[in-house]
Amino acid sequence: MLVFLLSLVGAGLVALLIHWYLGTVSSFLVGNIEELDRAPMGTKMILWAKQYGQTYKIRGPLFKPWLILSDPRGVNHVLQGKNYVRPGSDRMFGKGLFWAEAFTLKSVQEVSHVIFDLAYNVRSGVLDIAPNLHMLALDAICMTMFMHNVSASKGRIPSLLHEITNSPLITSLYCPFHSLSPQSLKRWADNLRKEFGIIAEDVWAGKGAGMHAKVLDALARHENTVGKHISKEEAVAQECIYELARNPGIQKQLRTELMDFQSRHGRFPNFEDLMSWSALPYLEAVTRETLRTKAVLREIGRVAVEDDIIPLHFPISTTGAKEVRVKAGQVIHVSLRDGINSDTAIWGPDTAHFRPERWLEEDALPPAVNMLHAQGHMYTFGDGQKVCPGRTFAIAELKIVVSILICNFHFGDTGCLIDFYLRGGNTVKPVIRGREAEGVQMPLIVSPL
Repeated sequence: MLVFLLSLVGAGLVALLIHWYLGTVSSFLVGNIEELDRAPMGTKMILWAKQYGQTYKIRGPLFKPWLILSDPRGVNHVLQGKNYVRPGSDRMFGKGLFWAEAFTLKSVQEVSHVIFDLAYNVRSGVLDIAPNLHMLALDAICMTMFMHNVSASKGRIPSLLHEITNSPLITSLYCPFHSLSPQSLKRWADNLRKEFGIIAEDVWAGKGAGMHAKVLDALARHENTVGKHISKEEAVAQECIYELARNPGIQKQLRTELMDFQSRHGRFPNFEDLMSWSALPYLEAVTRETLRTKAVLREIGRVAVEDDIIPLHFPISTTGAKEVRVKAGQVIHVSLRDGINSDTAIWGPDTAHFRPERWLEEDALPPAVNMLHAQGHMYTFGDGQKVCPGRTFAIAELKIVVSILICNFHFGDTGCLIDFYLRGGNTVKPVIRGREAEGVQMPLIVSPL
């Protein structure tokens, strides 16, 4: 009996010591990740940054320390250096099939007519913009890259993507061992690979619709080239439309610019016009503000290959040091959406506001923004050797879809409170507050002009 009581006391002391050492870590298996994933975007990581600064550590799976980094000098060092590689969890769905050569500006221009046609198919009413733009983006990718219309086919890809999209992120990408990932998610991913494999076999066999397929061209010329996944542009587009619905003044100004262009030129802006800052400056500003505030990735993961010293611009809050030493194997997460893209020390006190004018007004961008070396001063598509090669395609699709919709429809807010969470695929998705169990959705009132 005495031994049993002593064992209980010892276990209690151990538990207290663990709690004291680890603070608010929510579980041994996933560390702080569960509380992070259960919180809407714009809450937990912003709160931590206010408490601990731009560089701090949390606990990952099995209490493994994760370095959270949103310091501009440190982020440049990690993303542009060769000492940091993608973690294995980012490769759960296999190697990407999208080659940088297929996403040059010229290549995207050649297939942009497909995106124009798809954008014109949107109808009016009370529209859940999330699945509509999700399918538009998927069709744009598959039709331009693989000569395959997913939404018109009888395959299982749409239903599989729906299951993956609505799966909780915590049960997928952050599991420390692949074998511990939920069997349903693994099964969906395997089936998705098989479905795309069937499409690839048909295309190679000459059963495609005859469109010019950019990825297949790249494959034919560079069979051994390994690429990266395309960015999640449908999520960016839907959040842009959401912000325009919430900000009718911005929506009106953007529509006015597009309509004025049509009046002057007697036509709708073409691909070159949409991609030109000088032709449509307010569209460019809306696009940049969307990419800054609505990054679909909460963070970019990297792992240190060798021991290193990461230089910092902002001192660590607890020690005042302006560098952090890391060991080989250290997991690093560059905080994007609630970190370096929205830090008041970099972007100013109005950083949380969706304000395209900051990109147009003289001296509106604080000098600290110049420390961000990524293209457009944003890390939404990453930076360095592992920058997303599909960024041109993503930006083109965003501009085409938004410009066509704004010129043909008025978007209004339904009054539903929308929160954004990480869901399957490590991207940010919208859900209605209080109706989270219904899955990903973002209803808007859509009226024809």
